[in-house]
Amino acid sequence: MSATDTHAEHTVAEHEHGTDCGHETVQHGDHVDYVHDGHKHAVHDDHYDEH
Repeated sequence: MSATDTHAEHTVAEHEHGTDCGHETVQHGDHVDYVHDGHKHAVHDDHYDEH
């Protein structure tokens, strides 16, 4: 990650993304991102990374 990249975390308690969560999905390498409020979330352990 460069100095200009951001890494915001959202907990799964705030919202659980999945097949029926209602958010658009985007394949991102070896995982799926979920488009949420203008940005993308990706599951990472017990939280979501912002992509």
